[in-house]
Amino acid sequence: MRLHKSGQEVLLVHHRREVVDAIQRRGVRLKEITGKVVRARINAKESVSRNDRAELILVTVKAFDTEKVARRLKKSARAETAILSLQNGLGNIETLSRRLGAASLLGGSTSEGAMSLGPGNIVHTGRGRTWVGELDGSSSKRSLAINRVFRKAGFASQVSRDIRGVLWSKTIVNSAINPISALTRLSNGDLQRVTGLRQVATRVVDEGMAVGREVGVSLRPDPKRLISQVLSSTARNKSSMLLDIESGKKTEIRQLNGSLSVVGKRLRVAMPYNEFLTALVVGLEISSRPKTIRSYDS
Repeated sequence: MRLHKSGQEVLLVHHRREVVDAIQRRGVRLKEITGKVVRARINAKESVSRNDRAELILVTVKAFDTEKVARRLKKSARAETAILSLQNGLGNIETLSRRLGAASLLGGSTSEGAMSLGPGNIVHTGRGRTWVGELDGSSSKRSLAINRVFRKAGFASQVSRDIRGVLWSKTIVNSAINPISALTRLSNGDLQRVTGLRQVATRVVDEGMAVGREVGVSLRPDPKRLISQVLSSTARNKSSMLLDIESGKKTEIRQLNGSLSVVGKRLRVAMPYNEFLTALVVGLEISSRPKTIRSYDS
């Protein structure tokens, strides 16, 4: 919405036809933090094509759908189109690189808070910061141009010379917030207020930082400062993992705590909190799925 309002030509892409149809019929509705409601007509399609001549593609899908999106973009994206991953978890850049090559890719992360209430119906729940960076650490013309576009649209954006460190920091923070909120059904602000939950989140962050140090990643921003900022700025927000559980959907637990646990095991770093949360959320996923009702004739 902000990009559209700032003068950019925006195309929304969703693989489900019913979502595209809903956006085409009703447009996009955004409720700002102030309570102001903004509406706009934004074009939506089921897929992007070379004829769309996109200059920048933002990949914002769940981490477990990255491979599927990468295959589609391999067929439809122009070679000169920049592709920016704004996703949760580890492994997205690597998956996209295998299909598309590293040259077209940029990494990114954001701590903006938002909730979807349905197709094209969004609530902005917290202001945050957005990072964009080249995978090789350079300050390129395209990363600076993207940063200017984001800033013009009203985002607190900056170019990072170490986007890998940013992605790791955000993953560690998400691994501490998302599963705890999903298990307790609490908002981000409530997590901050409950002492015991805050202590669990701290242990999860400590484990993630220990793995990051073993990998040799420079964790910037500092996850301990970032988690405090995120919880404060998105106090009204329900985490994406909680929303997925409430909707009976698959979560990103495997790409968050699960990925950190796998790396920790390989490097012999103890990860009991991350492993425990992974197991609990996987179990919660199973219990939250819609039950199939079968009837048997006597």
